[in-house]
Amino acid sequence: MMGSDLKAAAGLPLFRGISETDRAALLGCLKTYSRSYKKGEYILLEQDHVQDVGIVQGGIVHMRKEDVWGHLTLLAYMGPGELFGETSALCGEQASRVSFLAAEDTEVLFLPLDHVLTPCKKQCDFHAVVSRNLCTMLGENNLRLMEKIEIAAKASLREKILAYLSIQAQRQGSKYI
Repeated sequence: MMGSDLKAAAGLPLFRGISETDRAALLGCLKTYSRSYKKGEYILLEQDHVQDVGIVQGGIVHMRKEDVWGHLTLLAYMGPGELFGETSALCGEQASRVSFLAAEDTEVLFLPLDHVLTPCKKQCDFHAVVSRNLCTMLGENNLRLMEKIEIAAKASLREKILAYLSIQAQRQGSKYI
């Protein structure tokens, strides 16, 4: 990994609590790699088998789903520091079922999931930290998904707006937004 990649990785939540020296060793241990994508370029297609988790270092990634009639739905967008492809990577041999597209020029850091989940022979302390951070990020993603489901499950537009405002009020700890 290049020096600029190492600096970009410093701000990622996955590497929280890991020193710069340890981060350089960890990135080598995990066999991470970076790729750049131009706006409109696909990062992963829905039929792809995913083994690596992507972390957006810069740019925006859209998660899209195409139905059998060719209609596209934007399911989510990820900005710097956010994960994508983790669900498919954790499921193993299954295809992604969604596509990931660079919505603008984007830089992605890929982590081979098997290297994250399987401790190395050196028994590195920082390896456990990155595994915990990954679990925290997965939990946060699940909480956001539950909020989306809570809003989408409401019958009327009014109920959906009220559910969204309720979630925002809870986050702020106030009835006023």
